[in-house]
Amino acid sequence: MSHRWFLWAALLEAACARSARSTGDPGSPGSSNGSGNDASSASTSGNRGGSSGVISSSDGGMAGSGGSSGSSGSSEVDASAGSPGSSGPGGSAGSSAPPAGKYDWLQFEFGPDKMGIDTAETKVNASNVAKLTQLFQVALPDAPDGAPVALSGVATPMGVKDLVFIQGQHGLLTAFDGTTGAVVWKADFTSPNYGNSAPAIDPNRQYIYANTSEGFIHKVHVTDGTEVKEAPWPISTGKGGKASGQLAIGTDKTGTSYLYATNNGQGRLTTVNLTTGSTHVFNLACSQYPDTQNPPSCDKGANPWARSPVFLPDLQRVYVGTGTNDGSGQFTPGKIWRTSWVALPPDGHTTMMAGLGYPLDSYTVNNWSTIVGSDIDTAVGGLIPLPTGYSSKYPHLALQPGKDQNVRLVNTADLSGQGGPGHLGGELTVAKIGLGLMRSWGTIWIDPATKVAWFYVGMGLHGPGGIASFTIDLDAAGNPTLTPHWILKNGWTTAPFIANGVLYATNNAGDTTESTKPHLIQALDPATGNLLWSAMVGPHHWSSPIMVNGILYLGDGDSGGCNVATANPNCTPAGTNGHLTAWSLK
Repeated sequence: MSHRWFLWAALLEAACARSARSTGDPGSPGSSNGSGNDASSASTSGNRGGSSGVISSSDGGMAGSGGSSGSSGSSEVDASAGSPGSSGPGGSAGSSAPPAGKYDWLQFEFGPDKMGIDTAETKVNASNVAKLTQLFQVALPDAPDGAPVALSGVATPMGVKDLVFIQGQHGLLTAFDGTTGAVVWKADFTSPNYGNSAPAIDPNRQYIYANTSEGFIHKVHVTDGTEVKEAPWPISTGKGGKASGQLAIGTDKTGTSYLYATNNGQGRLTTVNLTTGSTHVFNLACSQYPDTQNPPSCDKGANPWARSPVFLPDLQRVYVGTGTNDGSGQFTPGKIWRTSWVALPPDGHTTMMAGLGYPLDSYTVNNWSTIVGSDIDTAVGGLIPLPTGYSSKYPHLALQPGKDQNVRLVNTADLSGQGGPGHLGGELTVAKIGLGLMRSWGTIWIDPATKVAWFYVGMGLHGPGGIASFTIDLDAAGNPTLTPHWILKNGWTTAPFIANGVLYATNNAGDTTESTKPHLIQALDPATGNLLWSAMVGPHHWSSPIMVNGILYLGDGDSGGCNVATANPNCTPAGTNGHLTAWSLK
């Protein structure tokens, strides 16, 4: 391993022993580029033999430094009607950093890179996690199908509070007091449609964003739930496509932050410049028509089914994973990016060449036709990066699990190994698991003793499900190998995460959650898979837990369409109710 990798590991250990610093305000405005950029200047080939590159800090970049807890208890504010608000920072949200001694969880899997490493947690560890007890449990009238997010030290009308936010599958966005479970405010964007999305919080800590299935991205004040309605907000994502992934936010090298929203239907990524409100649209099933929600013709089925986009600050790229369903069943470079990962610039613009639309790079398996015919999407299980510089030969590695029950190791700096988009293959190695579909995400842990990287992935349908673990081992030249270790066969598992040396995950989730029991949230030893702690929870589909300031949160309930797609024999149409539950050391 490179000397830079050891420096990264030392920095990671130090981050776990102290609270991290907030990224603060996104900084100076940036402008969106057009869609006519030349592909040769935009594409970047991988470094196959050079230095390990810059050490990435993105795994903990969204954490903040902390302070005192807010006051508790008060009547809720119903903000469903909304009110006009300033589109710029300031207002009444308060500080641009958390109070001293606390941190935030701003988006799915903690940071923009989606490694799932909570580097800021210091209170709960492997020696005391068994002492977690229920802090509160409150009812959810609209069950979520994604993860919560959380913000510390928010100046609400009822006083300064730590807030945890839940978006229901039908669009109800609720802010709860993170220590009591009391409702602080609600913003009602509900519709008969359902989605698999979850909110994300602006790095400036002023606003929370929700992609809802009535076709809009909403911008909401974190303090009181009032919606920003000054143009261009709310921003359209087009009609007829449910919100399919959890929102992500990335910040480019100029300090401009971008929001990434994925929707099904024709399949598209909508990128929003959070400084200006300008947008770019990449149409995954008809990329020859950029920046439109109404292309003159378009295929179907290249839907962005992966749980979230991934933003890698060191490469300045956002990655989106697609599925196989419906449509022509074709993969056509420049038009249809079925069962692929595509890499775009931070602003999400399409690169046009000879009337066709391209990303900067792409990864598609060689046997894509077989994958499509069997509906075993290879891209939907996530793209989980390793720390930059872990391998000196391939500084930008990522794990890519799929529904075909394989885990692929890819080079995110050159996905196909051919220096640009539209090619087939290019994975560095493949590991077959064969214990269920992998489509819920994974996480990374660095063993502090050996500095070796571990990878954990949730498994589901068509097998016993559970969690599988691997180490990413390197030879003297930096060539990686995936070595399997322990497997916990205990049912469909949603997105896991690591905090302070403990692996957290929930089981018996997914499409069969109503018929598989028990439903558990578990804390595991990442080196052995041994159970350190568990608690009963309710049925859940894609919902996954988070931990903030020593408190573990999970939103559960019938979601993922179980209450509306009543033809599914594994789902009981019991309504959309669920629970938000919190556990702490008390």
